[in-house]
Amino acid sequence: MKKITLLAVAFAFFAFNVQAQDEELVSKKGYKILPESGDYAIGVDVAPFFQALNFMGGTSTGPKFSMSDGFSIFGKYYAEKDMAYRVKFVFNSVSTTKNFFVTDQTVLIPTPSDVVEDKGTYNYTMAALSFGFEKRRGQGRLQGFYGADFFVQYADGDATNQNFSATYGNEFSSDHTLPTSTVFAGTGDTPGTRTTKINQGGSLGLGLRAFVGVEYFFAPKISLGGEFGWGMAYQIGFNGEATTEEWDPVAGEVKSTTVKNGGQDNQFIFGSTGGTNEFFGANNWLGLNGAINLTFHF
Repeated sequence: MKKITLLAVAFAFFAFNVQAQDEELVSKKGYKILPESGDYAIGVDVAPFFQALNFMGGTSTGPKFSMSDGFSIFGKYYAEKDMAYRVKFVFNSVSTTKNFFVTDQTVLIPTPSDVVEDKGTYNYTMAALSFGFEKRRGQGRLQGFYGADFFVQYADGDATNQNFSATYGNEFSSDHTLPTSTVFAGTGDTPGTRTTKINQGGSLGLGLRAFVGVEYFFAPKISLGGEFGWGMAYQIGFNGEATTEEWDPVAGEVKSTTVKNGGQDNQFIFGSTGGTNEFFGANNWLGLNGAINLTFHF
């Protein structure tokens, strides 16, 4: 009799546990909290916002917590409640214009107000797209996940070697073969020659990244989580070019010259932050990297 009673109690305890595990986690109002098979999700990496407010560390020479300082958005599709496909888009574009005033060379006796404007613009752009999957574990609000991403990226210049273009207020002429002009940073101009355009050369990168992370569902199908990853990639670099102008006394006109420059490097990178462009440099998906994700499920 005692054995039968013990078996009955054990069976009831087992059945209760199985039922508890099968029960869906819901809020007090009856809303499902965790994602289900067939659900979609959309989210953003909020780490750059924290970095902008100096809430998190990171320097221009070392890895930061975020994959990118730029705009980052991702989406997911849950093929199963514990497995999702994911896609992520990252975009970063920076353009800085510097204006300088120099003496107007057409005025014979110039005053401080007789000036013209030289304008130089520095810029670079990076865009990346990744595809991957994640497996998930956990029964409560706290969920763990792991997986891998394949990514492709294109960068036009980088934060250190930015593209450049310039316009100058004083023009070349037979009377002004050495016009008063601004020597912009990074040009190395000499008297009589000035740079109008520099293309640093682009790069195309292909890579793989493994990741692991956790997220907490603080509201029905709304979560805040963090992930860390490690990746490898191959970067294909493209040559750039620089254009200068000077006065040609023989032809009696302005001569424009365009020459090739070194551009970006071809390189294979594995778990390193030593890349030369912005995507593979300080803010990257290589080496130790991560994200803080705010995600909404539907």
